[in-house]
Amino acid sequence: MTDDADQIDPLANLRLTALRMLRDSGEFPESVRWEASPAGLVMQASPDWEYARILTGLRHLLEPALPAEILVLEGVAFVVGVGTERTPDLVVLDPRKKAEFRDGHATSASGAWMFVEVTSDSTRRVDLREKPDEYARAEVPVTLIVDRQKHEVIVHFEPVDGRYTFTERVRAGAPVRLPEPFDVTIETGFLLDHL
Repeated sequence: MTDDADQIDPLANLRLTALRMLRDSGEFPESVRWEASPAGLVMQASPDWEYARILTGLRHLLEPALPAEILVLEGVAFVVGVGTERTPDLVVLDPRKKAEFRDGHATSASGAWMFVEVTSDSTRRVDLREKPDEYARAEVPVTLIVDRQKHEVIVHFEPVDGRYTFTERVRAGAPVRLPEPFDVTIETGFLLDHL
């Protein structure tokens, strides 16, 4: 009998290899993002203006609330499971616990405090359903999602056995408590101008 993992690994490696080849080809503009998931390779279109403003606003809220050595980064790809590479919209990262980097991506989510996703029409289902489970399995302590369509902020935290044990939802504009390792509250009133 063949182990399922043996059947998945060659395909997973093929998807990641194809993803890296696409990135290195120079055939696509840098504004196009690619991710590898168990379903295959996914191309994401360039973000819109309001999406970019939301990311900038979140970054401005987070950076002053964090210790000086903690970074808020964009465009960092992480392997979050077998054959699954994701590039969260923002990553809060402790560089002292940095994961090994290979071929332009982190081989684990080591050092990540939080992944942030901002939904769009094309990514909403994946951002809300698939990514939280993948991030919990990768043991990312907190995942924050801005659901632009429902005008809410979702915080998943405390991953245990591949699932987040807690989820809090608040209306955009309300204060959002970020649990450990943050233990801070951020104000999200700026979101009301961009949803």
